[in-house]
Amino acid sequence: MSLYRQLTCVISVVILLLASLWIMINIHSDRSTLIRQMQIQAQSGATSLAISMTEVLKKNDRSRLAVLFNAVADLGDYQKIYFVDLDNSRLIERAFSLETPQVPDFFIRAIALPPIEARAAVSSGWSRIGDVVVVVNLRQSYEQLWQATVQKAIWSLSMSLAAILLISVIIRLRLRAAQRPKSRR
Repeated sequence: MSLYRQLTCVISVVILLLASLWIMINIHSDRSTLIRQMQIQAQSGATSLAISMTEVLKKNDRSRLAVLFNAVADLGDYQKIYFVDLDNSRLIERAFSLETPQVPDFFIRAIALPPIEARAAVSSGWSRIGDVVVVVNLRQSYEQLWQATVQKAIWSLSMSLAAILLISVIIRLRLRAAQRPKSRR
């Protein structure tokens, strides 16, 4: 194998390894950011529902309670929302259909987002009545991560190929210049 091919292969492997490492670091960073955002969304939904439920539970108005649950469900992509009293009995629950994310199975296994659940206490004065629990649906998060990963992979691969081609040309020119006989003066 010629010196040109050896140099080109080594540099190509290094560039592709660096690009792969960059993609993996970005996927991990995006995953962590998305988990934090989902936790905030879940806690926000649970807290707002808990605050709104206090007066409704005092009056024992089931229809208004159902309206509150439906309103919170419309604000986010939730898998389940429910209220449990102090005896851990579910008084009201809304469960939503789980659609399979439109991403490859290997990606779901590799990323493995944890279940995101948030609780907020519902009180009446100084007395705790129970807890509102909100569970986030992960479908949209997997799809967002997949789209971001594909875009970053395309850009990374494109930039890597451009760099490899440019470096190949530079190496070829430098090797040719080194092989020319030097003129004597």
